[in-house]
Amino acid sequence: MSTQFAHSPSQDAVTILIIKLLIDTGLRISELTNLKVRDVSPDSGQILVQGKGSKERIVFVPNRELQEKFQRYCQARSDDGSITSPLFLNTEGRRLRSATFRKRLRTLSKRLGIEPHLTPHRFRHSAATLLIEEGIDIRIVQALLGHANLKTTKIYVRVSNHALRRALERVDILGELRP
Repeated sequence: MSTQFAHSPSQDAVTILIIKLLIDTGLRISELTNLKVRDVSPDSGQILVQGKGSKERIVFVPNRELQEKFQRYCQARSDDGSITSPLFLNTEGRRLRSATFRKRLRTLSKRLGIEPHLTPHRFRHSAATLLIEEGIDIRIVQALLGHANLKTTKIYVRVSNHALRRALERVDILGELRP
């Protein structure tokens, strides 16, 4: 039995919003699906996250367009329930579970012909890799991802040929050898 809420966007729209949030923030899917309405700041630019080991951290939504879409979604959820309500819901109106979201991703992957199928952890990995490739200090990436140990964050360090080329183009090695 499906419950429709007055301001609820479609399941596909919510799935896309979650994908964008995972890529933009590097959140674990369990962290995202456990969010409550109250965990998001009024401008939707900050999220209070309960990470592994019940460690709290603040995660930012840096993309302005995504932040605006997220704010509209959060406002609709706030209008539909209390601030202690789950932020993301399943089709029955209960908290969206990580496994349910993974199923949505498998379905979306099949529909789009993406092999291997999309996973929440691939989005987290992409977020970390992009931050590192853009020159963000690995300790900052560690804090954003909520890793207790820097070794865990270093797993995400994968230097691409594109990143190497950009770094080398920024440095004029031969210019340094001129008299």
